[in-house]
Amino acid sequence: MKIISQETIKPSSPTPSHLKTHVLSLVDNFSLHVPVPFVFFYKNYKDDDISNLKKSLSLCLTQYYPFAGRFLDPNASHIDCNDEGVEFLEAAHEIQLDDFILKNENDESLRQLLPDFDKNRSSLIHVQLNHFTGGGVALVVSISHKVADGFTIITFINQWAKAALGGSPFKPSFFTSPTSYNDVVELPEPKSTNEETTQELITREVVKYVYKSFVFPNSKLSDLKKKVLSSMGMDVISPDLTRVEVLTSLLFKCAMDANTTRSGFFSPSFLSHPVNMRNKIFKNKPEKAVGNLLSPVLVKADDSRDIVLHELVDKLRKGKMECKERNVQEIGEKYANIMPMLVKKHVYWSTSLCWFPIYEVDFGWGKPVQFKFVLDKHDKFICLVDTPERDGIEAMVCLPEDEMMIFQQHKQLLAYVGA
Repeated sequence: MKIISQETIKPSSPTPSHLKTHVLSLVDNFSLHVPVPFVFFYKNYKDDDISNLKKSLSLCLTQYYPFAGRFLDPNASHIDCNDEGVEFLEAAHEIQLDDFILKNENDESLRQLLPDFDKNRSSLIHVQLNHFTGGGVALVVSISHKVADGFTIITFINQWAKAALGGSPFKPSFFTSPTSYNDVVELPEPKSTNEETTQELITREVVKYVYKSFVFPNSKLSDLKKKVLSSMGMDVISPDLTRVEVLTSLLFKCAMDANTTRSGFFSPSFLSHPVNMRNKIFKNKPEKAVGNLLSPVLVKADDSRDIVLHELVDKLRKGKMECKERNVQEIGEKYANIMPMLVKKHVYWSTSLCWFPIYEVDFGWGKPVQFKFVLDKHDKFICLVDTPERDGIEAMVCLPEDEMMIFQQHKQLLAYVGA
């Protein structure tokens, strides 16, 4: 890989003085300042499109002005909206696009496409356009989780694409309140992402995490639903039972089984699954809401008797229903109460990007032929995303290497993976 150009893209119009400080919400403050990289692969990119790509990003940053700002401190509770801009890199790779896609099951190859977040940690967005031999590109947009959840990120990218096609990006609604619940609960002191205990560093050196992708066709997910409902004593498929619920629960179960097989004993575990709360918090045009508008669901498995698929599904569904009743204050209280606990427990993090308009991102090169979300290599993580034709779900899973070897051979998992 060779970097061939580097430029800073600033908003097309300066941010007004009364908008120079963007205060983060409490949920934003609980989110880590870590990159969330979305990777889009396109076959029909033309080299003369680069100026339009940069110009349209500049236009979009005028509306999403905090994204062009900086964190003056790693633990800052606000963004300095100083219009310093977004780093835009171009890189060349000596491999053809089709060949790269075939081999990118290896997360190390995917990581070659990513901008170096650590070079400029105060920035909120990093963009890298990767060119392949013979044509085609991979566009990487990496945004700090401290300012954006998955829905915010994909909406921003779609608005950028809209501007590239000559449209006008809409004016987003920034979620900035509430900012504190100090009078309700005692909040844990935030820790810099650069600060790690000796034990954390030892763990990271010893444990090697690997990434693997699995595709589950809708036909097999329908079979999985039927199996779960049958175990619940129901004969008819409930329209309320989703593909995401049954698949997330299956992956959680298989991952816990793999951990138990590797270690020889069961470890009490949590599944952390966020629920999008936009429709409740922003009832007027929730699609324009920017920030971390999420409420956490925790599924507990205290002992090996809890690893029953339909019971895990039931716990996840009940947790999601409880989320729907929470107001903004209760969401903040929930985060404040669970975050110290999650730091100490065995946690599997999960998220779903299903039904997000990922494969609608068109900069004038057609729709992406593939999308990847590059997972954090230091956590047990599950990300679900629709396949390009929405005929199934791709699960991107990150686990310790020795557990992944067991996980990928789990008979219950393989029963629902596509051929």
